Amino acid sequence: MNPLKSALACAAALALAAPAAAQSAPTWQTQALDAAASVLEEGYIHPEVADRLAARLREDPDRFAAMDNRREFARAVTEDLFEIANDRHLALIFSPDGDAEPAAPDEAAEAARAERIRFCRETPLTAESLEGGAGYILLPRFRGEDSFLEAFDAAMTEFADAPAIILDVRGSCGGGPHFVRHISTYFFDAPTHLTSTESRHRGSGERWTYEDVPGPRFTGRPLIILTDRGTFSAAESFTFGLKAVGRAVSIGEATGGGGHFGGTQRLTDDFTIFVPQGRTFDPRTGEGWEATGIEPDVETSSEDALQAALDWLAAR
Repeated sequence: MNPLKSALACAAALALAAPAAAQSAPTWQTQALDAAASVLEEGYIHPEVADRLAARLREDPDRFAAMDNRREFARAVTEDLFEIANDRHLALIFSPDGDAEPAAPDEAAEAARAERIRFCRETPLTAESLEGGAGYILLPRFRGEDSFLEAFDAAMTEFADAPAIILDVRGSCGGGPHFVRHISTYFFDAPTHLTSTESRHRGSGERWTYEDVPGPRFTGRPLIILTDRGTFSAAESFTFGLKAVGRAVSIGEATGGGGHFGGTQRLTDDFTIFVPQGRTFDPRTGEGWEATGIEPDVETSSEDALQAALDWLAAR
């Protein structure tokens, strides 16, 4: 063979055998990963875990380089973080700011997410009397306008003489401690220590029911809480507190497992991150429900939970 042709053939063979150069992460990814690492180092509830999370985000920034869909990138990073922290509140979120161009969504996932948001934000509190006289109250959220709590106050007045009350928090999402404490207060004769909290930057605290509520209290009679995998965050905190002190029976499915609290911070024009900064727990045991959820006292499907509650009452 001609020496020149032979040299060219060898060069071509070596080029084919050599591994392809690794793809470098685009700037929008490296900026998000670096900003997330810094935010977690400063604010995540457990400093030692925060260091591990930050190290993971920085150790191989090119591992997501092939992803050009920003939503998929956010989900992949969130899954990566969950493997370390086992924290269902911790999440990188694709949330374009201003004129940032949105990536193509997963239509089915986005539709489910939109429906959940709609249910939590827009569904009104409803109350009705069920068979046997039990009062039923649907609580789609633990936050909102004053009229939402006023509707609960009115329902408690309506059910003042009911033999039992069923509170439905299936699919109920986040909220704040004021709503949790206000609603919980109705079910105790005196101020009661429900749960405790600890936070990285604010120290520890205790969550008690209030001294007073506008309507009649409901004590000494059965209280049932309906739960499912969609019961999350503040709805779980409410359920956990009443179960921890033995005031309520839960029926349905284990809850979603969001036992930490925190806030959302913007990282870049494309991304925000929810950073858990504290946790809620039972002061008697030190245990919370992050990631594991709250196991029901009577386990059944979400669809059958209400009927199971009525059967439980009928069997008493």
